[in-house]
Amino acid sequence: MIRLLLKKQIYMEGGYMLDSSNILIGVLMMMGGLFGMMLSFYIALCFIQWVSDVIEEKRWYVWKEWFSYDN
Repeated sequence: MIRLLLKKQIYMEGGYMLDSSNILIGVLMMMGGLFGMMLSFYIALCFIQWVSDVIEEKRWYVWKEWFSYDN
């Protein structure tokens, strides 16, 4: 009786992830999520580095001249 219930859950895509394709999809989704998180942290760190470079090299002085309307 229990085996029949487990087979029904596998066929109905219900409770347990016992099917190998479901396990593969779950693992791929976890890997994709981790990759997405790493990529977002990398992009955030690149932005922080860019802001640091702008502050350190005082690039806003050049930008100030470009966008000044006092000409």
